[in-house]
Formats: sequence, C-alpha cells, structure tokens
Amino acid sequence: MAAEPFTEPIVLDDAAPEAPPPEPARSRRSILGAGLAGLAGLVLGSLGRPQAAEAAAGGSLVMGASNDAGTTNTDLATNSTGTGLYVHQNGSGTAVRGIANNGIAGFFTSSNGSGVSGVVANNTKYGVYGGNDALTHGTGAAIRANGEHNHGLVATTADVDSYAIKATNTDPTTGSLAGVAIRAIAGGGTDDQIDALNVYPAAGQFCGESGVAGVASSIAGVGVYGYSHSNIGVYGQSATDTGVYGSSDSGYGLYGSSDTGYAIVGISTSSIGVYGQSSANYSVYSYGDAHVVGGLSVTGTLSKGGGSFKIDHPLDPANKFLYHSFVESPDMKNVYDGVVTLDAKGEAAVTLPDWFETLNRDFRYQLTAMGQAAPDLHVKSKLHGGAFSIGGGNAGQEVSWQLTGIRQDAWANAHRIPVEEEKPAAERGLFLHPTEHGQAAAKGIDEVHNAAMKARAKKEAAAR
Repeated sequence: MAAEPFTEPIVLDDAAPEAPPPEPARSRRSILGAGLAGLAGLVLGSLGRPQAAEAAAGGSLVMGASNDAGTTNTDLATNSTGTGLYVHQNGSGTAVRGIANNGIAGFFTSSNGSGVSGVVANNTKYGVYGGNDALTHGTGAAIRANGEHNHGLVATTADVDSYAIKATNTDPTTGSLAGVAIRAIAGGGTDDQIDALNVYPAAGQFCGESGVAGVASSIAGVGVYGYSHSNIGVYGQSATDTGVYGSSDSGYGLYGSSDTGYAIVGISTSSIGVYGQSSANYSVYSYGDAHVVGGLSVTGTLSKGGGSFKIDHPLDPANKFLYHSFVESPDMKNVYDGVVTLDAKGEAAVTLPDWFETLNRDFRYQLTAMGQAAPDLHVKSKLHGGAFSIGGGNAGQEVSWQLTGIRQDAWANAHRIPVEEEKPAAERGLFLHPTEHGQAAAKGIDEVHNAAMKARAKKEAAAR
C-alpha cells in the first residue's frame, strides 16, 4: 500500500521535531519495503499537489513560497555558534536581495559584533556598495552613517598607494558649486555658510569652528599641504578672522608651491589674510620678489641689501617712476633738522619735543649760515632740558640746523644692529648676491635654501 502523500510545506525552523512513538520490531524485509513505498508516495504526493501560496502571519520561513508576515514578524531563529543563514551564489547573480517599496530593504543589528560586514577578495570590487538611483537632487544619499556617541564613519587602509577615503564627483556641469567631492559640516555650520565661501570648484568643502584642521604626528610630516601645478597651491579666505594660519615648532609655518600660479593667496575683509608662526625657522619665506599692496608693519629688525622709495614721477607720472635711496648708517641714528631766525643779538634757542632726550643720546650738531657769512656761528649751549641754543650769528639771519641722535629706547638697547658678523658655518662660502661677486647663482644662500625646501617638499609629497 502506498504511503500517505506529504501535505506540509518544507520549513526552516530551529524547533526540534517531536519524537515519534516507539514502533514494534519489524523484519529487515518489511522495513525495506515500507521505506521504498514511503519514498515513492512522498515523491508522487509532492508532484501532485500545488505549493502553499504563503506562510501564515508570524509563521516559520517557507522556502519557495510567498511569506506574508502580516502584523507579526516572520522569524528565522538560530542558536548556533556559526552562520545563522548561509546563501552561496555560484553564478553571477545576487546572493541575497531585499526590496522594500517604502520601508527598509534590509536591517541588521548586532549587540557585540558588526551590524553589516562585507568582504570581497577582488581588487576591483567593493566590500559594501550603496547606491541611490533617484533622478533628482535631494537630501538622500547612497550611504548614511550615524555614530550617535561614536564615530560616524571609520575608514582605514593598509596600502600606502590607496586611500582610506576616496571621493569623486562626476557631475560634468561647471560653476561655483560644481565638482565638490566631500562636504563636511561641523560645530553648527550650515550649507549656506559653505556656499557663501565657495569661490572655486573644490574637491572638498569644510564648514565648522575650524574649516580644516591638519595635524602631523611625525616631525617630518606636514599638517596641511597644498600643491597646484598651474594654479593656487593654498587659498584661504575669511570674512572676519584669519584666512590662512600656519604654525610650526621646527619646520615651515606655511609652505605653498605653484609652478605658474599663486603659491599662497590669503584674503580677509577685516582681519589677517595670511598668518605664519615658527619658533625655529622662517614664519613666512618668499623666494623671489614679494609685492605688498598697502602698509607693511615690521615689529622686529628689517635687514635688506638696499632700499628706496618708488613713486610716480612728479613731472611725468603716467610714464616714469622716481626712486630715492634710504639714508643709512652703522648706528641706529635719527636725523632732525630745521631753520631758525636769529634775534637782535645773533642768537636763537631751538626747542625739541619732550620725548627727545629720552629717545636719543650721543647728539651731533651742524649749523649753516644763510644769506651772509657768519664766521662766529656756533652752538652756544648743548641740548639740555629740551633745547639747545645758537650764537655768533648776525641779527635777523636765518640758520639751517641739523641734529642727530642714536636711539636708546628699550627695544633698540635690546636689539642693537651688529655692524660686522661672521657667517654661520652652513653659509660660509655662499653669498647673498653671488653674481655681483662673480660667483655662480648656485652659490647664493637663498638659492641653496630654496633648493633644500623644494627637495624636502618633494620628499614629503612622495611619502604621502
């Protein structure tokens, strides 16, 4: 007699089946015959009946059938120490696919492990891929990371030639907002604040208390490095504060390199355009001509090969310039002069500001008689109490006077300019102006220094 057909669907359920009641002992022939009959009945019964349309709400997961959870979750539970559900796809299709019209297509949580772990062994594929097929601009994203009290996104790489994070914007349009690969907002910043400051298409835009903060953990590293082959190496702009700020304890406070454009541009409407600070090297180093539009304030010592003023020529301002050289001396010397008219006795007193004797010392005098000779013209009394006197001239005569003094204020006393100085060992055999001394340009102190800076920057760029 054929076995009863199988009427229940195939399920994946971790619940152990109930043990069947014990059967009486049977012969080997009867057991074999019953088994073959039962197998035939199972096959015929399964082929002859239709598949279940769906599982009951909240029922076990039914393979090959529709599963409608209704208001109760369909549950696949496992207590194993291995994989709860393993799907192996040998073809080129998708191993597991979830589709949701309005809700979440797949949701994974873990108390102690990873919510989702994606691993791939192909160097052209992705461990985890997220896509957003919406055809219009909105607030959605391919991937969103929310770390709550932890990091939102952590990316690492063990290959020096790879990137922990690589972002590419393939938008072919042009304009001030095109081409932004990364936009980062922190500390209460807004999209509007970023857009208002966006001047050029950018690989990254950062808005927050600090626009970009770069820290180098190695002495040889660079906190923030900017390089452009044909445009601006580093561009900083601020509406109310520092456009670009660079600080270094032993290296470059700020270093910018560009082959044909601006190495560094800093613009600020009400504060500092570019600020550099270094405790052991140059805070700002310019190789070549530096042009300053506006005032230049120097609180320390200004050293130069020469100096002059340059103005539009008074007689032909549209076509010519006029230069005058600075007056220089080996001392920190101040020069004062004037013209005084002698009284009826051929004498006069020259009164100076009340700060004059506090600022200056070691006074020198020159007198020149005007209009007629005055062989007895002389300094009758030296500077004292804010004035010196002239005598020996003619009544009503004009006398031109000049008085010099050497600075003795607190800063000058602490920073006397050395008249002669030995070159440091690293600069011996080199020259500030090599070609003027008949030497090759490569013998220039600044040329050697600049070559060293370029070599270091190239090495650091290669290390990245």
